[in-house]
Amino acid sequence: MDFNTRKIAVFFTSRKLAIVLITLIIILSIIGTHVPQQSQLKPDIYEKWKSAHPEQADIFEKLGFTHLFSSFIFLSIVALLFVNTFFCTRTMLKSAFRRLNAQQFQKKAYITALENSSVIKTKKDSNSVISETCSLLKSAGYKVRQHENCILAEKNRFGILGTSLFHISILFIIIAAVYGSTGRMEGDMRLIEGQTLAEEHGNYMFINEGPFFNENHQKFGIFLERFFPDYKDETNTPRGGAGELSIIENGQKMKTDIVYSNHMMTYKRYTFLGNVYGLAPLLLLKNPDGTVYSGSYITAQDLDNSGRYVASFEMGDTGLDGGLMVYMTAPLTGQLMESEAEKTPIMFLRIFDGGKQIYDGTLRLNDTIKIHDNYLGFNRTLGFYDIKYWSNFYVVKDDGTLLVYAGAGLMIFGLMVSFFIIPKRIWVEVVRDSDAMEIFIGGRADKFRSLYEEEYSGIVDKMKRLHGAD
Repeated sequence: MDFNTRKIAVFFTSRKLAIVLITLIIILSIIGTHVPQQSQLKPDIYEKWKSAHPEQADIFEKLGFTHLFSSFIFLSIVALLFVNTFFCTRTMLKSAFRRLNAQQFQKKAYITALENSSVIKTKKDSNSVISETCSLLKSAGYKVRQHENCILAEKNRFGILGTSLFHISILFIIIAAVYGSTGRMEGDMRLIEGQTLAEEHGNYMFINEGPFFNENHQKFGIFLERFFPDYKDETNTPRGGAGELSIIENGQKMKTDIVYSNHMMTYKRYTFLGNVYGLAPLLLLKNPDGTVYSGSYITAQDLDNSGRYVASFEMGDTGLDGGLMVYMTAPLTGQLMESEAEKTPIMFLRIFDGGKQIYDGTLRLNDTIKIHDNYLGFNRTLGFYDIKYWSNFYVVKDDGTLLVYAGAGLMIFGLMVSFFIIPKRIWVEVVRDSDAMEIFIGGRADKFRSLYEEEYSGIVDKMKRLHGAD
């Protein structure tokens, strides 16, 4: 390796570089949580923020802060951190496997220089001393090797790999996060009770697809069987709004579950979460002969948490438009519990013709009003015929999530190995000294060496009693 190559290798394995890169990622991530990200927001919400903060939006867009996590700068820093971690991990693995494979028998000069070392004298012969010492160390949980008059005992030797496993988990998480973000799909799908929509691009109100998702929609049916505005679970705990969703494939119901706050449904790596909900009254505009001219369920939202749902709409191609407010009410006819009261809808409706108000009134279910068509010269009937709940469901498909969790599990495992599986070694050399045998024994732990002294002292005491030392 020439000088320049060595400098490059040192640069990529530098701990200082890793600290700088991690710091930059943290800073950019904090910025990304405070600056609205265009790819993570619905277009109308992003445009609303942009209109409210035009100067800030202009600056942030020029700096690339509104698409920070997919920007060249952020991805380059993450890539550099990956390279840095890769080189560090490779170096650590080489060193760890070298230590695992090496049988490092030591002589008394090395042993006596250790912090934990002792010399035991005995009148037993060399073979007995070595055999009994090996048996004692094995009973203490050590793996014992012998070469001539030297003994090497090791415990928790695979703990050497703990730090390397931690670094491998970081590499794994980086790869999983990149894979997940590039192949991720997320979107909002709006369903009215009784409605089924296929899982495909055009049925999402808002959708964000990663560059490698490749329009890989599964196209199974998503059916909202029923919506509960005040759902209580099996323990009678109030959960707020909840939707009973079913997945339909090939005409068969594959899965059904209740989706509410903090309770999601999963199917084929898709995750369904409850979002906003509202009421959808059915308005039909009929011709004089009773045929339907136009009509639909109109999704109305509660914008101020008052229980009143509002919406504006256009009436087909009549040139008329309207606004409505609808809510559920119960008649005050007796002393009933709220859960026992049968609520019925009431609607406040306004109709405009070219900005001029032509109707302002109240409708109850199945009520109708006459709307005059100035162009054709006859009346049509506008009726309030049905009402249902609707709900938005946040749909996410992220194949990298399980891999990130696996990486996190590997990281925890690596930390546990590093802190709880501590490699320990004991070296022994048996040497004849005139009419006695001298046993040189020394031990060391890779971490928490002060805590190892108690274990080492216990082994030495047992050896003294075993060999009848003076």
